[in-house]
Amino acid sequence: MSAADALLIFIDDRHEFEGWLRLSDGAVVERGKGLEALPGLVDPATGAPLRVAAVVPGEAVALHWLEVPAGLTPAQAIAAARLVAAEVSLQPLADMHVAVGSEHVESALRPVALVPALAMAGWLSRLQGAGLDPDVVLPEPLLLAPPAEGFSRYHRGSTPIYRGQADAFSVEPELAELVVADAPVQEVADEAFEGGLAATIADPVVNLRQGAFAKRRRWKIEWSLMKRLAALAVALLLVTLAIQIVSIFRYTFEADRLDAERTRIAAAALPGISAANAADRLGERVTSLGGGAGYSALASGLFAAIQGVPGASLTAMAFEPDGSLRATVQGETPAAIPLVQQQLAAAGLSVLAGPERSSGGRPTADLTVRAQ
Repeated sequence: MSAADALLIFIDDRHEFEGWLRLSDGAVVERGKGLEALPGLVDPATGAPLRVAAVVPGEAVALHWLEVPAGLTPAQAIAAARLVAAEVSLQPLADMHVAVGSEHVESALRPVALVPALAMAGWLSRLQGAGLDPDVVLPEPLLLAPPAEGFSRYHRGSTPIYRGQADAFSVEPELAELVVADAPVQEVADEAFEGGLAATIADPVVNLRQGAFAKRRRWKIEWSLMKRLAALAVALLLVTLAIQIVSIFRYTFEADRLDAERTRIAAAALPGISAANAADRLGERVTSLGGGAGYSALASGLFAAIQGVPGASLTAMAFEPDGSLRATVQGETPAAIPLVQQQLAAAGLSVLAGPERSSGGRPTADLTVRAQ
């Protein structure tokens, strides 16, 4: 579909559907009154959606060319235009919808349209109720191209529309004489008017569908983007898998290296023992000297006993060469230490308590813990 293909819906001053035109390659190929025999919203040749433009009466829209600062975002341009338009608007700006046209390098003036917000809401409500959601809402006078000088005039309905270089309006002939004064006026024929519609719709001077009345874009799936994201996800998964595989190999190699180092150290510590049995024999030797599993069993039993008595705490601990565990235990009350002894005995450990003393105002005793 080219920019010269569009469907124009005309709304009259009573907010009724006056008629429609369908453009194809810039020419009017179909027309109708009201919404009778309205064509589909897709191009029958290509299946692409038609550009829908709603044309609203010029009497309802005030058009001005005002100095709006350049280089602003659309929202900033609208806010700046509201400030400038407050000086020329006959109605309170709070009740008005303000739309701003594009800026041009050759001119510091930008077209600004003022329309009652209720009227704009009413037009869109009527259109959307008929299944139409226009891309462009354009005041009727802006369907005319500006002449080189003076004004262009077209008698389309009961009220003619006028267009100048920095003017566009629709008023009764008596009032138009006051506005036009002595400026030359060029009449526009039907053929010329319809021949210029494609250009004005493709690049509207001011599209009223902006700000609060901007067309909401429908979310759609971009399959090309989805394919790229899927490929990226697969690549990320493969990289993650590769990292995991490399980590597994690294851990395996490191474990083998540590095992070999343990065997080497054990063989050096126990000369005369084969390398295959050296590590196991060294573990047995450590256990027989009071370390290894003996220490672990005693320490875990002691910790469990102290944790099971409220207020009991461990202040010192030492593993003796004879395989016993010597611990200094404190309690909040004198009954705490006997309770710790009971917990140790219940765990199957032998405990011998030294004389009880006071340390920092708390009862304290040295316990010697052995396996039974």
